[in-house]
Amino acid sequence: MELADLEAIYLNNLDKSITLLAELITLPGITAGTLGQAKLNLGDYYLMKTEVWESTLLYSQVDKSYKDDILGHEARFRNARLAYYSGDFEWAQAQFEILKASTAKLIANDALDMSVFISDNLNLDTTATALEYYAEADMLIFQNRFTEAFSKLDSLIREYPNHSLEDDVWYLKAKVFTKKRDYAQAGKMYQMIIDNYPDEIRADNSIFALAELYENVNQLNDKEKASKLYEKLFIDFSGSTFAVEARKRYRLLRGDKIQ
Repeated sequence: MELADLEAIYLNNLDKSITLLAELITLPGITAGTLGQAKLNLGDYYLMKTEVWESTLLYSQVDKSYKDDILGHEARFRNARLAYYSGDFEWAQAQFEILKASTAKLIANDALDMSVFISDNLNLDTTATALEYYAEADMLIFQNRFTEAFSKLDSLIREYPNHSLEDDVWYLKAKVFTKKRDYAQAGKMYQMIIDNYPDEIRADNSIFALAELYENVNQLNDKEKASKLYEKLFIDFSGSTFAVEARKRYRLLRGDKIQ
């Protein structure tokens, strides 16, 4: 699985990664957890090749086999995300709403984030065209097709000026710069969202992401700035899903002993 991940994500050899995992899932004696995770990863690699049917089939198999397990919740989330990528926003949002109650904190938080995002933008544009642009760009980024994704996002900004998705566009670009390890450029994007879109839904995400860069990335390394951002987050955005973690990290940076 690790070799397949290396081939797909870092060497862009999707055919090799798919072959590796297709062989793995047929091996006798592998544990149920390994089999489920391998199928999820394989579904991702098919999605990176835009083979949507193969992808959703694998996600659905894991969902059915691990219905009450975290693997099943993860499979349901990935199927909902695939529906979002494909423009089926109402079905995707319905699934994200259900997954908000997941016992897995990360899945629940991601599902909440996606549900709020779709709700915030779908009702403002009756044609949903702008959101479709954004979702297509989001999928291109998942596929590591960054140049095409940026072109799609630039088209969205050009054709829909002053749309509610503007802060989301900069946020998505910041995530790409982070993936490309251009942390300085990512930091500029996050700061722009914080300064210019303080009341939009990406404000708290951007504060947390920028604080993480200042705390953990050697190129930016500024623990004091990180501490101030974490403090701003849990004070000004106390209802954020990041608030509890921000308070914890603030206290650690301050030197408090946390059990």
